[in-house]
Amino acid sequence: MEIPQLYLLFWSLLSFWVLGQIWLVQIVVYPLFARVGTAEYIGYHRFYTSRIPLVVILPGFASFLLPIPLAFFGPEVPAWMTVANVAMGIVGLLVTVLLEIPRHGRLEKGGKDDAVISELIRYNWPRTASITLQAGVTMAMLIWVFGRN
Repeated sequence: MEIPQLYLLFWSLLSFWVLGQIWLVQIVVYPLFARVGTAEYIGYHRFYTSRIPLVVILPGFASFLLPIPLAFFGPEVPAWMTVANVAMGIVGLLVTVLLEIPRHGRLEKGGKDDAVISELIRYNWPRTASITLQAGVTMAMLIWVFGRN
């Protein structure tokens, strides 16, 4: 196996890891924010954000950015796969930076705010969709590269 195929395998593991995370966050973690009491909320959110850098933030940002070098150094795949993969990474990055991070900051400083929690959940759907589509494209890439005779 050559370097481009190994890169695709690494990318695939990352993509599927982030896919599992985003659905857990969307369906379980963010809705739980609303179940925490007001008095405990800031401490809870700080605990949450202190635990996620290595397992959530680093893989998440890698999944937004690594499609670009994959386009240049990965195996040859149809152009639509490359374009879709990069585009979905950009969507995830923009949603994270422009919508999600500011809301986490508001919750961390201001405490529990049901309106902000609702926005966090609602605005996370485009990121959830983009990561899900990105994983689908990644599966198509795997089939294209390794499934053809």
